[in-house]
Amino acid sequence: MNRKRIASTALAIAATGSSAMGAYHFFLPSMFHWDEYVKQIPSAIRWGLFSINVFFSFLLLAGGILTFVTLRALRRSSHPDRGILFAMSGFWLLNTLYQVLIPMPLPASMWPLRVVLVGYAVLTMLAYVVGLQALREP
Repeated sequence: MNRKRIASTALAIAATGSSAMGAYHFFLPSMFHWDEYVKQIPSAIRWGLFSINVFFSFLLLAGGILTFVTLRALRRSSHPDRGILFAMSGFWLLNTLYQVLIPMPLPASMWPLRVVLVGYAVLTMLAYVVGLQALREP
């Protein structure tokens, strides 16, 4: 498999993973009924919690979409800007480290979710790293 094809495949996986997680986070508060759990906290903090989730969701979705834009440039044989790819690699590395060092408090029965979430972050990060590596000049 040539370098361009490796980069294209890896970046397609990375873009899909980032975009999907960003889109999912828009619906996360309603899916898990966050409003029921935050009624007792001050309204400004409650607003902050929900707004940070919306802003995070948008930025992650935008990062995924920009990765698709980078992929499109690569397929058109132009030299894609790697800045977004480095930034998204950094995001997923930080996400992985945070989950490993400060695990999400989950009931013992939900331990598989912890594995899935860390695995998702690792897979997406590796897709960015492989894509960046394949884009390096030989």
